[in-house]
Amino acid sequence: MVDADRIVIAGINHLTAPVACRERAAVAKALIPETLAHLRSSLGLSEVAIVSTCSRVEIAAVLPDGGSPQGLIDWFAGRVGRIGAESIYLHRGLDAVTHLFRVTSGLDSWIIGESEIQAQVKEAYQSAQACRTTGRHLNRLFQSAMAGGKSVRTRTGIQNGIHSIGGAAALVAKGIFKEAAGEVVIFGAGQAAEAVARHLAAKNFSKIAVANRTLERARDVAGPLGAEALTLEQGIARLATAEVAVCSLTCETPWLTPALLAPAIAARTRSLFIVDQRPCRLRAPRQRVPVRP
Repeated sequence: MVDADRIVIAGINHLTAPVACRERAAVAKALIPETLAHLRSSLGLSEVAIVSTCSRVEIAAVLPDGGSPQGLIDWFAGRVGRIGAESIYLHRGLDAVTHLFRVTSGLDSWIIGESEIQAQVKEAYQSAQACRTTGRHLNRLFQSAMAGGKSVRTRTGIQNGIHSIGGAAALVAKGIFKEAAGEVVIFGAGQAAEAVARHLAAKNFSKIAVANRTLERARDVAGPLGAEALTLEQGIARLATAEVAVCSLTCETPWLTPALLAPAIAARTRSLFIVDQRPCRLRAPRQRVPVRP
């Protein structure tokens, strides 16, 4: 039987860290195997798994007997820098178990009851399994947490209504435009922007354009949905005729400023509905962890 305090979850999320900080900490899907192997060998972890999404980057691990979680904290600090170090939290023992159950139940998301996190946690667990970095302790933890999340959604009304930020933006837009809007421009091509595009397409917004700093990435998101890919400059110009604009770019302050919008909408005769999808930065109670200088 493993000492409960050896089970830890360290990470950052939308409640503690801004988008730029989360992006620096994120681990690309292709790098998950390499990162799992590195963490396990360099820190002597018995078991380890990584959950990396647009809203959180977390490492669940089983420490060696008598081991310290400081190595995990230092790993995060090395990715986010000292400025972002205060965003790192640590859950240990029963607190770690409770935290993962809250995550899979949609209680630790931007929108309570959000459903996409279940699939994301499942994918993270399966990736760690495939890399043979989980054992009976993380296997039991993840399997129980995923079953718990499913049970919460089955036995309560938490999943009724809006399930994600993307769904919320699409639902509000649909409520304003009873018929499909003339055109929607989405600024950004990350996971959050991609979710908005999918939801809008599902609600019969047929004229969708994705504008991004990198045109190739805009094409990756727009292509499967039959949408149009634009540069940011082209997206701004398109606001002269579009009816909905969704901003999901990585930035600390609002990007669609009056100065930027004024020339593009000067000739408009009707309203422009704008959604700024950047979540606000909130503070959640958490255990403070020391970061080595």
